Amino acid sequence: MAEKKWYDNAVMVNRDPNWTYRANITSAENCRTVFESVFSRFGEGAITDVMLGVLEQTTMVPSKHLMWRGEKFLQKIENGHEVSYPDHEKLYKPYAEFGVDGVQIFIDEMHKLGIRPWISLRVNDVHFGHDETSFLHSDMFYEEVAAGHHIGDHYGYYGRAFNFKHDRYRNALLGFIKELLDKYDMFGIEMDFMREIYCFDYLGDPDGIQDVIMDFMRTVKAYALEAEKRVGHDIKVSIRTCRDPEDAYIFGFDIKRMADEGLIDIVVPTPRWDPTDSGMPIRKWKALLGDSVGIIAGMETNNFKSSINTAENEKAYAASFYAQGADGIYFNNHEAYNDRNRTSWRVNRDTCLKGRRDFVVTSQDCAAYKSEAYKPLPFRIGYSNMLPLEIGKVKPTDKVVLTIDFEGDELPEICINGFRANSRRVVEPLVLRTAGQERWMCATENIPLEYDFTGFSTDSKAVLGFIGSGKINYIRVTIVSK
Repeated sequence: MAEKKWYDNAVMVNRDPNWTYRANITSAENCRTVFESVFSRFGEGAITDVMLGVLEQTTMVPSKHLMWRGEKFLQKIENGHEVSYPDHEKLYKPYAEFGVDGVQIFIDEMHKLGIRPWISLRVNDVHFGHDETSFLHSDMFYEEVAAGHHIGDHYGYYGRAFNFKHDRYRNALLGFIKELLDKYDMFGIEMDFMREIYCFDYLGDPDGIQDVIMDFMRTVKAYALEAEKRVGHDIKVSIRTCRDPEDAYIFGFDIKRMADEGLIDIVVPTPRWDPTDSGMPIRKWKALLGDSVGIIAGMETNNFKSSINTAENEKAYAASFYAQGADGIYFNNHEAYNDRNRTSWRVNRDTCLKGRRDFVVTSQDCAAYKSEAYKPLPFRIGYSNMLPLEIGKVKPTDKVVLTIDFEGDELPEICINGFRANSRRVVEPLVLRTAGQERWMCATENIPLEYDFTGFSTDSKAVLGFIGSGKINYIRVTIVSK
């Protein structure tokens, strides 16, 4: 039997850097209590690890190297414009006046709960990159853009991301990482490169970009090893990256080389944000990296057309990823204040196969230029008649219902792994909840159909076969285990 690794069946949650905005801090007396209540709710589920975001262009803790977001509370002039950021009093006062460190409270609370505490950095976030002012932006941001040290506006939304071929931001970031490792006794540190993976002008100036990131990660690892001597235990290093290793390489990230050099302990293949990617090639990652590092499959808040994931959706994706060899699962953008999230946090290798799960077919949200992005829908019957999916383990006793939204004249016949449907019926229009949660929307205005299947089984792979013609705009596979 293979030796069990620390990350086996890990359930990881990334709490983005906006955790302070939930804190209703009114005095020094209630400051610590409020922060404790923010973090204690992560104990409601099967969570093994929490990654706390401390960087989103500006930092969530004071730093000598990067601008602390608490300073925005005092800032009056930004990029030549008058500004006011009163909400940042919630971050400024705990550190500057009350002497309370929210990150330290987070670490203490995680230890009380038996959860491994990580510190996570959105390494190159570009929110509001083209705005004249923003609570996220530092003076360095505007200065580096003026100096041409961003990747270039021809990358659109991502154009103001720092170009890592220039030293100033990269060195300041490394200084901040060393500050964190010198100050906090964390289980691990995460480099979240999916905010953003655009760290270079990879189209116009691709030479040597993999070497730049390798040197960066070598320095991070060296700082972690140095900190280990102080705290007396290993400090793990995680990297959050593209859903596909080939895309990651094009963007400048040679993950295989990082693993071979021992620079990383886990890899989190993931979509960028929207949607959760039902087709992430976890098998490819396992074939590439073997057991040299843990593969933790990333999920986001949304699925098809920005519809909010339910716990049943996330059970289905988890079942798929585990069946392909994932060592654990990872929830990004999950707030402790969301009741739906706390239901999802009970999902792990065992629970994902129990009861109902809803596998919604989605697509790839971030792909390198000239890569063939995974986009199975809309599926045109006749152009192709088979659609392979990874739906996770199905037992012969499980009930399976395939739901589609069909556009065409003649209703199609469908089989799964050669098993024909027992029945077919037209159902009510498909209704999906949107990310804003304040309104409802129909997926399409076409024909919603359900097909019932019994008796087939699979370890994960399911090939949908279609007879007929027309277009399918939505697919959901519902599996109910007794």
